[in-house]
Amino acid sequence: MAKSSLFPKSLDVIGKQLDPIQSLWRNVLIVALEDAVGRHWKNKTYGSYSNHTQAAQEYFTHPNGDFKMVCTLAGFDHEYIRMKARTYFERQHNEKNLRSL
Repeated sequence: MAKSSLFPKSLDVIGKQLDPIQSLWRNVLIVALEDAVGRHWKNKTYGSYSNHTQAAQEYFTHPNGDFKMVCTLAGFDHEYIRMKARTYFERQHNEKNLRSL
């Protein structure tokens, strides 16, 4: 199965130079998405994995001004990113439930 990304590449390798500020905010979103899927919390001894992951997912799925601002600075439509994130999280949740049957 091919990997799909929620976000387009931050850097264009064809020679088009992207705005470094926009790339910075795109990377902020990438790290937030990695938190939402639990990538940074595996094998950690502090905090609660599920609570942190749920809070990180809510950053994407519940309307808030910070998310809208970060998406705008990254050059993305916050409503589109929110819709894609919800779809992704729902698909992951459904796949997890199917595996547990």
